[in-house]
Amino acid sequence: MPAAKAIVCEDGDVVTLGPEGLDVERRAVAAGYTYVDGIVGDVGHGVLRDRRALSEEGVVVVIVTVDAQTGVVLNGPEIVTRGWVYAPEAEELLEEAKQVVLAALEAAVTEGPTDFETVRRHARKSLGRFIADRTRRRPIVIPVVMEA
Repeated sequence: MPAAKAIVCEDGDVVTLGPEGLDVERRAVAAGYTYVDGIVGDVGHGVLRDRRALSEEGVVVVIVTVDAQTGVVLNGPEIVTRGWVYAPEAEELLEEAKQVVLAALEAAVTEGPTDFETVRRHARKSLGRFIADRTRRRPIVIPVVMEA
């Protein structure tokens, strides 16, 4: 077949066959990959961004129990990591991280009234800053605050 009679199309090209012959409109339709996640359907950009961050940087969960009225720490903080550091080899770093979070929560209580969201924000911010300063990594930090 002569090259003049061949058309190579790409994703997004529209090919129209009419009385005058074949017409190709390049990149006329938005096209790309569609990621499918089991029975959920296609996966959005936000989910893919989170999954990429989890795979590259890991996740750190800080768990703390506070008094619902005063905001005073009753138990914790406990820190659980996945994909950031291997816990048995980083006991000293994790212990220091706990102290940083505890200090931040105690400072929040002395600043004034604390609510559930304020405690979460202080825990996330202090731990995230500590991790970035010490390890130059930015795992996803999830604070779990339980009120008693």
